[in-house]
Amino acid sequence: MEQRSEEAVLRRLYAGIRERRSPQDVAVDIVELGAQRWLSAVGCRDLYSMMRYQRARQLVVAQDGPAVWTGPVGSSMPTTWRHHPGLARAYETAKVAVDAVALAAARPAPVAADPAEPAALHLWLGSALTLLGLPDEDPWPARRTVPRRPVPISWAGGTYYRLRKPAGARGDRGGHADARDRMAAATRRELLPGVSVRTYRRAVRAVLHLQQRTEVLGAERDREASVAFGKARLAYLVTEEDFVACPATAAFTAYYVARLNMRTLFTSGRQARPMDTLAEQLLAAALSSPACRPWVLASVLTRWSVLDRLDDTQCGRLMGLYYEQLAASARALRRAYDVRRDPTHMIMRAGDDSSTWNSASRAFNQARTGWLNLTRGLGYDDVIEASCPGKVPALVAADVAAWHRLEGRDQHADVQVWADLPVPWDVVLGDDSCDADLVRQACRRHGVDPEATGWTQPYRQGMTELPAPARDLVHGVTVSSPLLAGLLRETGVFSGQTQRR
Repeated sequence: MEQRSEEAVLRRLYAGIRERRSPQDVAVDIVELGAQRWLSAVGCRDLYSMMRYQRARQLVVAQDGPAVWTGPVGSSMPTTWRHHPGLARAYETAKVAVDAVALAAARPAPVAADPAEPAALHLWLGSALTLLGLPDEDPWPARRTVPRRPVPISWAGGTYYRLRKPAGARGDRGGHADARDRMAAATRRELLPGVSVRTYRRAVRAVLHLQQRTEVLGAERDREASVAFGKARLAYLVTEEDFVACPATAAFTAYYVARLNMRTLFTSGRQARPMDTLAEQLLAAALSSPACRPWVLASVLTRWSVLDRLDDTQCGRLMGLYYEQLAASARALRRAYDVRRDPTHMIMRAGDDSSTWNSASRAFNQARTGWLNLTRGLGYDDVIEASCPGKVPALVAADVAAWHRLEGRDQHADVQVWADLPVPWDVVLGDDSCDADLVRQACRRHGVDPEATGWTQPYRQGMTELPAPARDLVHGVTVSSPLLAGLLRETGVFSGQTQRR
């Protein structure tokens, strides 16, 4: 295998923090970077063990020669995060239609916007709606055209439930200004002279369509932020220049992000924690390096030993970033929450969007921990005492909940605490209040220590894991062949899907 330069390895590690690389895959690059210089004998043993595991999966024997390096053999799951491409086509259609109206009426056209950014689109839509004489306040939420309630079906002497087959118009209705509020003919001739009714109505239709889709794009951007932050914290905001400036900082950041990105195991016990003994040694090496970049470390880990190396300006900026992530997760939680749900029963039911809820709740709790760390570290204890949003529990799969009951366990005690408090997203978004004393009272009622369990103090990982390669999983279950698992997944073997021939 050809030896790469240190710069090439660092750039590969930087690209990997935006992917879902496994820890053993990152370990190969860390060895090539020379990280063994910073590790103890035990750390070197663990690092080389993971590297040998990864290379054993990537070596194949040629037909007439020795074993050759072929690169990754693939995975049963995607290795990159899904990202909405934006609304380029819808925006361009609306822009052409609105520019035609502005040109015919000799009025200034709205300033161009980035079709991938909801905030920029909202500004453009505000100007376009004003030009067309439509109200620019927030529209009513979109509603489904076809009800998605299950209906009973009788067959072969039994009754089961299924979703009604869609009929008629597809998609959602609403989510935009009311088209009936457009200008009357006399008003249009007065305010937009020279604009034909056909040109005007074409612009109205295009703008309302873009307005509805912009709301969907905003929700998708919040979901993407929840998924990315819930796993990799603020790693996606780290610049390449800062990342490659210190090899020790880069090695820890890349390895720790890979540990954060490990997939969830289907188990009734606890999940593997991200910090292991190898990550601890890499962190110590990064902090002791003369070229240490504490801002890069603080983007993924908000320990006080890291925050102490930041100045007040950096801490304030970081606290703002964490609170923005907290707000994005709060918006996603508000949209996903069913007000009819019993908050003491956080177990999945038919129709629950558990993927959105669990990714948003994970991101909310991680952002909350980072914000508490920063607020406590800066000495703003009075802020937490005045406003302390609670934690958000995940939705537990029904089979896992049944597994817990078979083992004689019930739901986590935190579920009872969260049910006694105002919903956290209302507290974060300013629609309700919840001080630290209220949280302590709820914890005492249910026998929970508010300081040790992360309700009024930042959560601390109780134990350090031992380094181990990440297993290839399909729906949380370990598989021996990721390629075969991918094939079985495509044919619908997993999750009770109908098998495709």
